Amino acid sequence: MLLVFNECHRNSRQAAQLYAERYPNRYQPAHNYFLRLENQIRTYGSFGNRGNRRQIPQAQAEVNEETEIQVLAYVQINPRSSIRHVANEVGINPRKVHSILKKFKIRPYKPDLVHHLRAGDSERRLLFIAWVLVKIEDNPQFLKHVLWTDESKFTNNGVINKQNNRFWASNNPHWAFETNFQTVWGTNVWCGILGDSIIGPYFYDGTLNGRRYLDFLSNHLPPMLENVPLNIRENLFFQQDGAPAHNAIIVRQYLNDQFGNNWMGTNGSIPWPARSPDLTPLDFFLWGHLKTVVYADPPVNLQHLKQKITKACSKLTKEQITAASQDEVNRRLQSCLLNNGENFEQFIRSNGLRRLHRTYKHPIWCDCHLAGILITISTTSTSPVRFQSILFSKRLLLHPGGSISNEIFVYNSDASLLSGLLSSEVLSN
Repeated sequence: MLLVFNECHRNSRQAAQLYAERYPNRYQPAHNYFLRLENQIRTYGSFGNRGNRRQIPQAQAEVNEETEIQVLAYVQINPRSSIRHVANEVGINPRKVHSILKKFKIRPYKPDLVHHLRAGDSERRLLFIAWVLVKIEDNPQFLKHVLWTDESKFTNNGVINKQNNRFWASNNPHWAFETNFQTVWGTNVWCGILGDSIIGPYFYDGTLNGRRYLDFLSNHLPPMLENVPLNIRENLFFQQDGAPAHNAIIVRQYLNDQFGNNWMGTNGSIPWPARSPDLTPLDFFLWGHLKTVVYADPPVNLQHLKQKITKACSKLTKEQITAASQDEVNRRLQSCLLNNGENFEQFIRSNGLRRLHRTYKHPIWCDCHLAGILITISTTSTSPVRFQSILFSKRLLLHPGGSISNEIFVYNSDASLLSGLLSSEVLSN
């Protein structure tokens, strides 16, 4: 190959063409292979080190305390660098860099994808969480009466989770899934979660608008709720997100007539915080579970897709549904509260919030008349403690936060003035 390359005056494309004509029964390499081959022989003097051609040619530094400090300092300043890049900068083997990082328990972490929040979203989330926590305090079974609802799109081009698919065999079966079809078909699905039950699924075609959604609420949803116990239906709280169809005037009028003040929405009697899929069990649990199950074996047609969705819903156990709609919702509400209403999903997989939950097991409740103010207090303890405080109606939830301060922030939807005093004795009691 080098002879052909030199014969073509080091023109890689001509060399590849001449080599293919001269040796048609041999492997036909790409044109840049000739350049890499020449570079290999010039750098290492042989073809035996082809697999190690990217190794650092200079002498390797010994791993000592100074080298370890250099690696740790470089990683501290450039935490997103790769091991190979650190090795090139320090002048040691990448394996030694990996050993140093492992020795000092420095691990690589991948980013969590969280929903974008706009200005003011965190305050609205805190107000909603305060309302829910007050309801739970009054009635520990409150979450069993909430009907969580949402819609999602399923198509034949769904994303297949390769981590959950495997084929055990002695030889490679060359298993493959067809995807990215040019002809796309699918269906829209509405589902609800109430207590330990799945309501639905309900399938509809086309874009969801106000009239179509009203037709579903008035004609299709009531039969789905017939098997729900009467005591739950009488105290049902309906939840929906901020989709445009949900905010249609005719839809809001119908929900006001049917549920009164017991429905949550962007413009509902109970304001639902926008951009909060991390608080609804359908977004953080149901849709991901259904699509993992449905796309594990791609559907062949639309009817097959609907059957797989229905079957996947029916196979969910009461324990799974209860864990998502009550236990996990409650945990996420507490986590969002501890994080000031900001994104929190990047923390619930770590030990940070778990430590906070263990340290502060119970919130402190007291009746008062504080609203929209900043109170600075001095506690009787040796070090002051910061409390995130949320007022809803006349009940104040004092929930411990993570940082140290002597300020209490009070959030409320109205702008009423201070009519009472919160003293340090209230906290100590």
